[in-house]
Amino acid sequence: MIKFILGVLIGILALAAFLYLGGPKYMQIFGAKTEEAGQRLEKYEKGLKHTTEEAAETVKETAETVKEKAGAAKESVGKTVEKTKKVVNRTTEKVKEYTP
Repeated sequence: MIKFILGVLIGILALAAFLYLGGPKYMQIFGAKTEEAGQRLEKYEKGLKHTTEEAAETVKETAETVKEKAGAAKESVGKTVEKTKKVVNRTTEKVKEYTP
């Protein structure tokens, strides 16, 4: 019980000292600075979101381009493989013709 009463008294003394030493003025200054910082952070947030959206869009476009080019390259490789197989088969047949 004594600790509780002592805590209440210390709290009252701290509040009185805060008010007497100009605490509300400091709180206003601190609040104004906090508000300014909040506004600056809000600008940074908007810029970051905008940049993030642009980056995501660029990544999607790049991924689509890579997929298209990969598909074209795969098709090209497939055609080359088929042509090579045909040439090898023809060569094999000619070798069979000329070998006894």
